[in-house]
Amino acid sequence: MDKKMIDIIKNEKEIPDEVMEKITRNREDILNRKIKQEQRIFKQNRKKKIALTVLVAAIAGLILVTKTPIGSAIENVFGISRDSGVQTVESQGIQTKLDLTSIQNGREIKLTKFVSTKKKFAFDYQFKLDDEKLKELLKKQSSPDRQFKKLATNYQDIEIGLFADGDKEDIRGGGVYESSFRVDGDTFYGSVVATLNRDDIPEDANLTLHIYKLNWQDADELDQAFIEASLTDSSFSVSNALEYTGDWTFKIDYKPLTQTADTEVTNINNLENIRISNDALQTTAKFTFSNPEIFSFEDGVGKTPGIDIYKDGVKIDISSFDFDLETGEFTVSFDLSAVDKTSTYKIQLSDVDDFDGHTLSELGSFELKNK
Repeated sequence: MDKKMIDIIKNEKEIPDEVMEKITRNREDILNRKIKQEQRIFKQNRKKKIALTVLVAAIAGLILVTKTPIGSAIENVFGISRDSGVQTVESQGIQTKLDLTSIQNGREIKLTKFVSTKKKFAFDYQFKLDDEKLKELLKKQSSPDRQFKKLATNYQDIEIGLFADGDKEDIRGGGVYESSFRVDGDTFYGSVVATLNRDDIPEDANLTLHIYKLNWQDADELDQAFIEASLTDSSFSVSNALEYTGDWTFKIDYKPLTQTADTEVTNINNLENIRISNDALQTTAKFTFSNPEIFSFEDGVGKTPGIDIYKDGVKIDISSFDFDLETGEFTVSFDLSAVDKTSTYKIQLSDVDDFDGHTLSELGSFELKNK
């Protein structure tokens, strides 16, 4: 189970006993393969939004996507610069700042930052917070009195499209989309960081970003629906309480970054078939472990695979982590920029207690550094 989700469960003031019993029972069934665990994939489509559906199995089982790739050194940074890959390219003088404005249905949205590679893009946007209903919804979402106060308190539901000149099809494929927000005074600040599954963005493209919809739900309704679904092993959805719709359009001044680097892999311990790919915003590592039976549930302890990443000896968060049950291949993406030629990263595969997230034993590791 993802440690952030574990912390959500552990830190709640009150969770009904029957919900906790259901969670514990489902943990064991998933790890013993009695329940098929489906990985959550966050996708967006220009014409149709895939509703966020939360299953009890997602809470009770293995969630392999972390929502915020933030290193401890940049906790106080706002916007996409919290992503260390973005921060690295900005420190090299690569421009990300914009001042683009689009107005739809009386609502002005400004695009203030944008950066992309063939496989990743990120942007910051903002608008004036002058809607009393939205203020109320945001207050509920971030209230310390929420039943599940740490559940998606800074998540923003946004529908977007990304196009290259001359192409009528949205060029984004599937991937991990991280969308967050903050409020400062009378301004709403939003950020999106998208890591795609493939190199979908042409390297010489003139890009246009579209924002089609911003959605908000009522946090009280969401929390109650979560509890009720937990008791019945069912999925649930909550209707939007407020929507901003339109076609806010921004022609991007910057083409995708094309920097790559040769990466040296050293100190390999018990991991095989290591493959590294990178760009100016991220690095992706693929590898296998010799023993595919890494899920178990014994003496009340569920074991799942976990990956820790250390930058120059300091643990950092990761963008995404996936495990293919059929091939035994792990895929992990993290924010090592190809222009970073000084940092050394360590990738460590471990047995992890699926409930509290602590490492039980190290299974293997390797180190890497860009040449």
